[in-house]
Amino acid sequence: MRRTTVTAERSGRRPRRSIGRILSAGAMAVALVTGGSALALPATAAAETSTHAGDGIIITTADGRESICTLNSVAERDGTFYGVTAGHCLNQEEIGSPVVKISTKDGRLLADNEDVAAGGVIRGGTANPFEPFAGLDDFSWFRLDDSVTPNPGQVSSTADTGIPVLDDVLRGTSQPLGDPVPVSQNLVGSIVCKDGTMSGRTCGPVLAVNAQTQEITALIPAIGGDSGSPLHVAGQDGKRHIVGTLSNGTPVLFNTFDGTREHLDRI
Repeated sequence: MRRTTVTAERSGRRPRRSIGRILSAGAMAVALVTGGSALALPATAAAETSTHAGDGIIITTADGRESICTLNSVAERDGTFYGVTAGHCLNQEEIGSPVVKISTKDGRLLADNEDVAAGGVIRGGTANPFEPFAGLDDFSWFRLDDSVTPNPGQVSSTADTGIPVLDDVLRGTSQPLGDPVPVSQNLVGSIVCKDGTMSGRTCGPVLAVNAQTQEITALIPAIGGDSGSPLHVAGQDGKRHIVGTLSNGTPVLFNTFDGTREHLDRI
């Protein structure tokens, strides 16, 4: 994969109007007329749009193409919430056209054109499973729409391998999240897990880390659409802690993760 460096500077933040509002235009009644009488039925409110680490995101570009990645985490700055994913998922030079919309897998809005413009992309480096110490930056973020209820304290995932029995096994149940932690040498040999929207929760040992440039190589399977997946470790507080963002690798061998915490100050 070609490695270039493209940085989109953040734009000004807008005040967040209401976190957690339900998408509903108001109560409606349906009249069923039978024999001259009418029965009013209450309307069903629109489903709430929420998101969390491990969610699938659909990325739509200006030329109408769509691709799928995974939400790494939800970050909050001054009362505004942002979705975090891999940089190559939103990098115009790699996807060929500007991103104009980000939505859930079932089509509900997460970010419109203005929300995407309020985020940014950090790309560079050549680290991969065969060059784990080459250095890598693969991080992007976008503002979450006001209609979205963010859940920064949860990680979970589904699986969509095309094999229903396998999907049930790989589905990642909800677990509480603590604060992200940095990449450190003591991670080598420990068991870590990733939550991707396509291959669910897979776990394996850390094979190598670059503590200086904050990358991790782990023996964890992943498939297309898992880019951006959170890599998390168990904490003594009983919570999971995100340490990396899935960048590249192979379905059955090694995968490379860019350190997450090192980039969060850019948001």
